[in-house]
Amino acid sequence: MLTGHEERWRAVARAFAKNKIPQTLLVSGALHIGKTAFVVRYAQLLLCSQPVEDESGLPSPCGHCRPCHQVEVETFPDYRVFRPVISAGEPTRAPEILDSSVFRVEQAREASEESLRKPISGPRKVLVLAQFDRAGDAAENALLKTLEEPPLSTHIVLTTDNARNLRPTILSRCWHLQLAPARDADIFEWLQNLFLDAAPKDLTEAVRAGNGRPGAAKRELERLQESGDNGPSRFQIATNMVERLDRYSPVGALGLTEEALKIAKIWWDEDAGDEADAKKLGAKGNRAALARFLDELSVAGRAHWLASNGRIEPSNATRLDLMRQTREHILRNASTNLALDVLFGRLIALAPNSRVRGAR
Repeated sequence: MLTGHEERWRAVARAFAKNKIPQTLLVSGALHIGKTAFVVRYAQLLLCSQPVEDESGLPSPCGHCRPCHQVEVETFPDYRVFRPVISAGEPTRAPEILDSSVFRVEQAREASEESLRKPISGPRKVLVLAQFDRAGDAAENALLKTLEEPPLSTHIVLTTDNARNLRPTILSRCWHLQLAPARDADIFEWLQNLFLDAAPKDLTEAVRAGNGRPGAAKRELERLQESGDNGPSRFQIATNMVERLDRYSPVGALGLTEEALKIAKIWWDEDAGDEADAKKLGAKGNRAALARFLDELSVAGRAHWLASNGRIEPSNATRLDLMRQTREHILRNASTNLALDVLFGRLIALAPNSRVRGAR
């Protein structure tokens, strides 16, 4: 089920029914919003050997045939997924949460070469280039001609968390589908059907933590059920820090930095699991952990400030921009402690009530 993205899916299905499916598709949206599920279903639609009609009369993959199953587990010969690697010196598949991973030019060239080969099992092949915003200029250039004139039998899909990170020459060659946040009610219903024994309070908190991202909500509900406690969700933790940013004095920034480093490490360990070898990742892992922490802080900040004022005031919009900029600086090897110290100090100084704030 493509929770929250049904209208986008219907647009794709209608295009398929009219034989007007794009050969180059870009799917963008926030982490855990459902890009992977959407792309898998799209590939199944293109490769399914026994397509059916859904309740709207639109074509849909059956989900049971050999191609559908093999696409899901990535073993179908006409379905390839290319993902970023840890670094040029460590060409091992990077965990999805490693923001400093790289999509190498060699991978782009391999994808271009693969696009020229005829399908093995049917009339089409599907190539997915995941997180392509992590490609450098050389990798993007290596793919430009393929994106502009792919062979008729080849369909290429790019995914990215943020389409603004792609060059205009890439964007102009793709049909762009941007996945928007899902409605809370849709996420709640989806989780309720997946986790039949989940307590209503856990479902509600998971939806809050997801903030429009079905995957993030599912992750939070799994955490709540595994822990068996009533500890705060990530959203609650991040919201608490945002609230303190609104009332602390500048000296409080130093304490927040230490706290942020600890929280980021805990969340990284929860998300990365066995995917991330700490010895291989080294400082890259620490930087990626902080980048993800700042993502959650931004989500909580936006939600909190909207709920408080009904809109994002200019000063709070500036604070969100500062979080984004600091995230980029950290991934570009800025001193993590210094970057966080400066960020928290500026966030506190920009609080709307900064003139009346006293000591902690």
